[in-house]
Amino acid sequence: MERPSARRGWVVDVLVGGILGGIAGAIAAVNLVIFAGVEGGYEATIPEVFRESTSLGVLTVSVLAAGPILGVVIARAIRRQRAKDAG
Repeated sequence: MERPSARRGWVVDVLVGGILGGIAGAIAAVNLVIFAGVEGGYEATIPEVFRESTSLGVLTVSVLAAGPILGVVIARAIRRQRAKDAG
């Protein structure tokens, strides 16, 4: 059975990593849409991006989904490294 502090650390990593990763993913996706030259730029909706280019739409949604996942992975790796360095 996990210790409460370990479980709490996991929850914090998921929340903080997920939120920060989501923000980073959203910024990256918006910049991708702007760089690709979609009409409307940062105001373009996902359906508009798909109408412009299916592959760009898939890539944009992939970046949006990958942000929180990578955020959690990075947060967990940082916590493991800190625990390893501490003792």
